[in-house]
Formats: sequence, structure tokens, C-alpha cells
Amino acid sequence: MTDIGSVWHVAREYAGVAEAGGVKDMVRGLAEAQARAGTAVTAVIPLYGFARERLVRESQPVASCTVQLPDLETWTLMADEPVTVREGRAGAVRLLLLDSPRFADKRDVYTWTADDERGNQHRRKGSGHWDVHHLNLLLQRGALEAAVRLGERPAVFHCHDGHAAFLPAIAREDPAFARHVAASRMVVTIHNAGEGYHQEIWDPRVAVLLTGLDAAVIGKGLLRGKADPFLVSASCARFNTVSEEYAAELLAEHDAEMAGGLGRAYRERGVPLAGITNGVDGDAWDPRHPERTGLPAAFDPGSGELEGKRRCREALVARLGPEDAATHPDQPLFAFIGRLTGQKGVDVLQAAIRILAESGDSPLFAMVGTGDSAAEGTMHALARDLRGRFVFVAAFDASLANLVYAAADFVVLPSVYEPCGLADFHGQAVGALPLVHAVGGLRKVRDGETGYSYGNQDPATLAGAMQRCARIHREEPAALDTVRRRAFREIFERHTWDRVHREGYLPLYRAAGA
Repeated sequence: MTDIGSVWHVAREYAGVAEAGGVKDMVRGLAEAQARAGTAVTAVIPLYGFARERLVRESQPVASCTVQLPDLETWTLMADEPVTVREGRAGAVRLLLLDSPRFADKRDVYTWTADDERGNQHRRKGSGHWDVHHLNLLLQRGALEAAVRLGERPAVFHCHDGHAAFLPAIAREDPAFARHVAASRMVVTIHNAGEGYHQEIWDPRVAVLLTGLDAAVIGKGLLRGKADPFLVSASCARFNTVSEEYAAELLAEHDAEMAGGLGRAYRERGVPLAGITNGVDGDAWDPRHPERTGLPAAFDPGSGELEGKRRCREALVARLGPEDAATHPDQPLFAFIGRLTGQKGVDVLQAAIRILAESGDSPLFAMVGTGDSAAEGTMHALARDLRGRFVFVAAFDASLANLVYAAADFVVLPSVYEPCGLADFHGQAVGALPLVHAVGGLRKVRDGETGYSYGNQDPATLAGAMQRCARIHREEPAALDTVRRRAFREIFERHTWDRVHREGYLPLYRAAGA
């Protein structure tokens, strides 16, 4: 048992319910670890249209409220936005689902889909929702309304990323909530502080209307003239990011792309920023138990028993490809699973694969991910040109992604910057060693010990790093096996969510009440 009391996670994502990026895994993994420790845990998330039918069946209404937000045409007139709070379950975690017309018409967590584009040519597939700030404030003010109307006073509001980072300031400053949650501790986890991820509001006057905060409060949180939630709530919450290395990089902030001046602002204002490295759900990723993972066969990277991994590779080839992986079982299979964005380095990756192909050394490669039309088009072209060697699926399919991890020998993470990275953990858990650009949270991969890394972020360097991995796979199988065993062992000894909760977040929650 813990003595911290109830915890409410407020987020736009939750694995198994609303999925987009790594936030979903962190929120669910931490929430479930806290529930196992005896904490009463609630996750407050939107009820999106794409999940509405199932979740309405599996939940019941427990409260309702109205949130006032500016209309999208004038940005001055206020309109009522009705919200129904529905209660459901995800294992031991209670879900409070915020049901509103604005959430109900969304087919994706953050972006317009191909169906949206077909219905409205101005809604480009992969581009962000026009009403993103309304969605964010519906979540935050809806969560606080839910606490009031349910008569609950959470011990901790744990707010995830810029989408929920105004909440601490609203909770402290808005008279409608301040008295009710006066004793609640406020924590904000910054999952990504890169350009475009702050969820800042471009006009301070609009920020006043959206948040309900006084202009003076908004004025204290301006960054480059915009109302930045990471600054507006800086005096109302304890902040952390998702790895020690990223916290240090963010505060140093030599590159504007890293955080757009946020690190410098934190330094100048003396805002403490903790770094707590994310974890993994050992049960969900343990390949020794295919009844939990859904993999076609069991194997054990910790002991070197990999026959089941070979069977996973066969299953992947039969389902997806690449076909040459069947005729060349001795060649390593590389993989990438994630968003097709510049931050993730996919432009460098595709250029590196082109370099290798032109030299006659095209790798076996499987890619699963989504992005805008241009990014996906580039990968489809690569798959056509390297038929039999490179396969690409432009979708996020959890079961397919898990099979790709299990089948692969190496997972490539060429991120320009990376707050933590979970793909390296997932790969290590199933014997797919990470090859990472040594930045941010990816620095936790130790070259030659728990995976492999490279320094310069350019196609030639990445191509050389992939060639190095292939050579080690071919010429030094014993050394490769030693790295694989060590990486697997450390996942289950050092990086479980239970340990992250106990040694990272419990102390942070306590500090938030100091």
C-alpha cells in the first residue's frame, strides 16, 4: 500500500482505448503499476468517435456539465459545450470518459484521417485538428468538473503533456475549482517539449477565453509571445520529463528545436525539472509467455533460446514480408515502428536505406507507422523499389507491431531528439537490439552492452551503423548474444513500471505536496 491517496491521470491517450504515440503506453503502464501497489487510480480521457461505440457499451453516465469555450469563427463569442462523464474500467484502473460532440466526431486522437480528407479537402490527412485547443480545454476543465460533480478530491492530478498542462493553473486560480481541489497535488509530465508539442495558444487574449484564467496569470506564462501551458502552470505544479537525460538536455537547451526556449525559461525562473525514465510492462512484453503477448511462439532472449523468435520471423514473412527474409534466414532483419515524422528521423533513415541499396547491400527491413501523405508516399516508393527486401504498412496495428518487434534482430531509432524512447525497451524485451541515435533518453542504450548507437545524424553515418550491426550479426554471434542477454535482463530488473512508480513517481508526488 502507498500513503499518497488517489491519483487521477489526465491525458489525451490511454493504451487499449485511445492510441497515438508513446504517451498511451506510459499513462497505462504507470496507472496499472500504481493500482497494483494499492492506489485508487483513475484515468480521465476523451471519448473519441473512433472508440465511441464500444466504450459507450462498456460504461455508464455518472455526471454531466457544460464547458464554455469561444466559437471557432469569431473567437470572441462564447458557446456552451456539453460534456457527459461516463465511468468504465480498464482492469484495475477506473476510466472517466469525457463524452462531448466535439470529441465524438474525431476519427483519430490528434490528426485528420484519410476519411476526413475525403469529406473535406481542407482537412489534410496527418495534419492536426483545427480545434485542438478546444479539445485540450474540454479535457482539462472537464476533468475538474468531474471531480466537483462526483464529490471527489484526488490526492494527485497527474497531467500528461501540453494537452493537460493548463490544468494546475486552472485548478488553483479558477474559483469554481480552487476550493474543491485545494489539497490536491499537481504534477505535469512533459512527454515532448519539442517545437510544435507545447500546445501553446497563439494569442494571450484567446488563451484567457479558452482557459478562463485572468490575463495577469496568462501573462506570466508567455513564451515567445504565446501562452505556454508549461510556463503558465510552472508555479502551480511539479514538473518532470520522461528520462534523466532528456531533462538535462532540455534545461541546457542549446538547440531551439529542443524546447523553443522552455529550458532557458525554467533556468531563469528556478523551476525544478525532474527526470524519471519511463518503464515497461514486463508481463505484456515477456516473450517467454506467448499466452500474454499473443506471439506465435515462446522464446527466451535471456538464456539464448531463440527458436521461437525464428518462428515469429516466419509468421511475419507469411503475413507481411519481406519475402527475402525467408530465402535469406541468415541475414538480420531491421525494423522501425513509430510515427513518420522529422523528429523520429525517418528522412535520414530512408536516405540511409537508399545508400545501402545503391551499394548493393540493401538490408531486410520492416516498417510499421503512419504520417502525413508525403511521408507515407516516400516509404511506399521505397517498398516498391526494394521489393522483397523492404516492407511498409501505413497503419498502427498493435498485434502486427508486436510481431515485428519479436521477429526483428535490430530496431532502428534515428530520432533527431527523443525524450525517452520506448521502442528500445520493447525491442530489448524480445531480443531485437536497438540501434539508436545517441540523444536524450536514447542515451540509456549503452553501445556494445545493451544495444548499439551512433553519433552524427546523417544518412551515411546511419548506413554505416546498420552495416556494423549486420557485420556483428554475421561475424560475432557470441558477442551479439551477450548483448542480447544483458539487455533482456536489465529490462526486467531495472525498468519495470512497478519500480518506476516506487522509486520515481511516489517521491515526485510527495515533493508536489511540500
